[in-house]
Amino acid sequence: MSNKRKELRLIIVSGLSGSGKSVALHTLEDEGFYCVDNLPLSLLPDFTQRMLDQQINIYHSIAVGIDARSGPRDLREFDNIIAEVRRFDIKVDIIFLKAELDTLFKRFSETRRKHPLTQRGIP
Repeated sequence: MSNKRKELRLIIVSGLSGSGKSVALHTLEDEGFYCVDNLPLSLLPDFTQRMLDQQINIYHSIAVGIDARSGPRDLREFDNIIAEVRRFDIKVDIIFLKAELDTLFKRFSETRRKHPLTQRGIP
């Protein structure tokens, strides 16, 4: 078995709630990516390191969905966290999805689900 570290590609999918992050992750999964949705941003460096340390090089491409549920502190540290991940010398791409507000309102009304950031009856 080779001791050569595998080359890893990481795609971070983020964006507005209802903009299609889960659909994007499903599409990437269909293309052979290992996908994790709603990963807290602060866990990204450890997760990436874990994927690099795997004994069996199954996945060469991973994608993670990250959104505002990571919390304001983690989001303020976004640039530092991404810099830490890039120190692993892997290819990192960031996709930020948007949608028109009317489209977002329609999607939430059709699914009848609460917005993920809604807490204690605050719309």
